[in-house]
Amino acid sequence: MISNSLLSSTVDEKFLLSSYVRGIPLAEGTISIKLKENKYSLKLNASAVGLFSIILDWDQTIKSFGIIKNNKFISYRYRSSDNRGKKSGHMEINFKNIPPLIISAQPDPREDPRREINSSFLLDANDPAAGVFNLALDQCKNTVKIYDGKRRYNIKVLKKEASTLISSFLSENSLKTYKCNYEIERISGYTKKELEKFPKQGEIWIKKHEKLSFFYPVKIQINTKWGNFLCFIKERRI
Repeated sequence: MISNSLLSSTVDEKFLLSSYVRGIPLAEGTISIKLKENKYSLKLNASAVGLFSIILDWDQTIKSFGIIKNNKFISYRYRSSDNRGKKSGHMEINFKNIPPLIISAQPDPREDPRREINSSFLLDANDPAAGVFNLALDQCKNTVKIYDGKRRYNIKVLKKEASTLISSFLSENSLKTYKCNYEIERISGYTKKELEKFPKQGEIWIKKHEKLSFFYPVKIQINTKWGNFLCFIKERRI
């Protein structure tokens, strides 16, 4: 939980990110979280590493900002941009508008009838970045509603249990965490191919931040058609 004292102060915290597919390094990056006067901003920068940097030449930047209300990040604006070699794409959404409104996108899902989503499904939805952190902030107690500009889905926790996590990337010592098994409920906007190939379940481990006392995700695991995907997030030490 984000304490009142934390909300009344200025926080600028950074995390390191490392992800893998089938145990092979996929990407590395940083996450920045800023809190000030009941407002938040999230920024993620990531790029492919090792073999994948040669194959994909990929990088991505995600930005999310809004307000903090009832111990949740409430999105106001979201932008995701990525590059793969000479190809690039982006998605920018105004979540302050009700329902959320796409400002700009490439490719543009508004030109694809398969992406049509009933506006009632978009109410109370957050962007993907805020949604994942909300799952942790709420300690996996409630279903998270997410809209990424193309698809509307829920992350529904099926099981939560205390777990001891061992990872050389995260820490030299074992970590006390909560492991949450979740289901991805596809609500609307999926193509037939996505329904067949996109994962339906995953696992997330959350722990309390050592200095700030709120919970955040430290490990995410999803079984995809490309193999087991792992993402680790740790507090950056200065």
